[in-house]
Amino acid sequence: MPENPYVDPVENLIHKVSTVSSERRFAISCYIPVFNIVTCVLTSVKMATSQFCLFHARQGLVLFGLWFLTILATVISPALSLMMWGVILVLHFAGMVISYRMQKTEIPIIGQIANKIPEQYLFVFLTKKHPQESSDTLNK
Repeated sequence: MPENPYVDPVENLIHKVSTVSSERRFAISCYIPVFNIVTCVLTSVKMATSQFCLFHARQGLVLFGLWFLTILATVISPALSLMMWGVILVLHFAGMVISYRMQKTEIPIIGQIANKIPEQYLFVFLTKKHPQESSDTLNK
């Protein structure tokens, strides 16, 4: 009996849909306040070949840096720190909405700083490999 010609395209479509939803989940997790340092690192390693996920991981790392600066600002002025926390929470929420919509929109100022971080930097720093090398070894 001849093989069903529609099996391969359907499996291919299912794979594409599962990849997109996985990318979306990883990108959204990069904006979970305070825990985003962990999720950004995991996203950079697990989804190293996805430009969409790396874009959101870099922005999430910059937002984590702002959380750290907010804690330091508490020493200077608790009122200033409280205002900064409010702004940063709004930026986290905006990042979640942007990544849920599968967009690569830069958050103002955060995106400009994030673009200075090389895309594959965390992956190479943590694994001492390039993403193409690791995907080749996984396929063997």
